[in-house]
Amino acid sequence: MKKFLLHFSYDGHPFHGWQIQKDTLTIQQVMEKALFQIFKVETPLTVSGRTDAGVHALNQYAHFTAKTRMEPENIIPAINSIIPKAIYIKECTVVDDAFHARFSAKKRTYMYKIMKEFSPFERLYASYFLHKKLSLPLLQRASEYLLGTHDFNVFAHDTSQLTSTQCTVDSVDWSETDTHFTFEICANRFMHNMVRRIVGTLLHISHEGLEPEHIDKILSDQDYNLLGMTAPPQGLYLFEVTY
Repeated sequence: MKKFLLHFSYDGHPFHGWQIQKDTLTIQQVMEKALFQIFKVETPLTVSGRTDAGVHALNQYAHFTAKTRMEPENIIPAINSIIPKAIYIKECTVVDDAFHARFSAKKRTYMYKIMKEFSPFERLYASYFLHKKLSLPLLQRASEYLLGTHDFNVFAHDTSQLTSTQCTVDSVDWSETDTHFTFEICANRFMHNMVRRIVGTLLHISHEGLEPEHIDKILSDQDYNLLGMTAPPQGLYLFEVTY
């Protein structure tokens, strides 16, 4: 038996998220089906972190074990020839038995893209907020209150199954071009809907002209009423996972 690590990307819009679900198409489902066709046995995939319906991944990672003589360079084209074109295997490597795609990850980086003007060609890959007043300096200053270790329970959708809601944010950054605003955030872990709620709240702060310290008050008070909306999924990308 050998343990393999897949490095891949995907367009999330044709799928109902990563995790296998009944009667709906998911990324895990089609990838494990491909592995079954190749290895002729059920081959579960363990991913670095699940993504929701409509969320994309520029760099995602998942491991599996298989009893095979195939080399990693042969596995890549074998999987790519079966899976939909919305998913693409970039690399496959043999890893140590102790490696775990989720628990061995040290940091994860997410990116959120916002269109300044609506484009029908980007509607599935970036979000658009009609009449929102976005100030790059205010967005950046407010974001910096996220840095460090905090209880992010207020930004998570469901924490009932978690033993801790504490996360450490290492970096935040907003950038602006003629056509887009882009937000990047790197942390040791993220919870369900956390990035989308953070983005929606930052947009609320900018639009309403609130003080950047509003983020600090949310983290200290854990008051859901202080949040903005949950930003839609199509603007969100898993940008990178650091091992």
